[in-house]
Amino acid sequence: MNHTKKIIASAVLLATSSLAFAASDSTSITINVTKDAYVNFIGTVDTNTTKALTLAQVDGVSTAIGDLGLESNTTGGCDVAFSSANTFKLLHDTSPGVYLHGAAEYSLGWDGATINSGALTVSLGSCDKAVADLDFNAPALPGGVVTAGIYSDTITMTVTTQ
Repeated sequence: MNHTKKIIASAVLLATSSLAFAASDSTSITINVTKDAYVNFIGTVDTNTTKALTLAQVDGVSTAIGDLGLESNTTGGCDVAFSSANTFKLLHDTSPGVYLHGAAEYSLGWDGATINSGALTVSLGSCDKAVADLDFNAPALPGGVVTAGIYSDTITMTVTTQ
């Protein structure tokens, strides 16, 4: 009987000691996916970077020079800034200081806004904007002879998310 007590005591000791050595571990994994934000110009103005106009199209009239819009995967608004290399004047290609409309500036029209040297930024509530006409609004040609040559200006457009 004494021997049985020892065996039972050993079994109880062995069972309780294995519980004392139990271990566990856990971990977590967070999965993140990043998509870079973008905003792009769309429309024919973005794809056709040179627009040839006739004298009739730049003599006191408004002429659509293409269409312009935006596409984006961001929320919120966008600002579209316009700048002109020649301060919204068409400069003669070989005669510095000779402008097609003299001292008069042209303007652009887009999304209900008039863009000129005094108003260079159009703020939009969304960076997704369907294409709309971009209009060249020309002042009247001054009287007299127009000097032969090419008259041009370069407009740069920059869109920035708000």
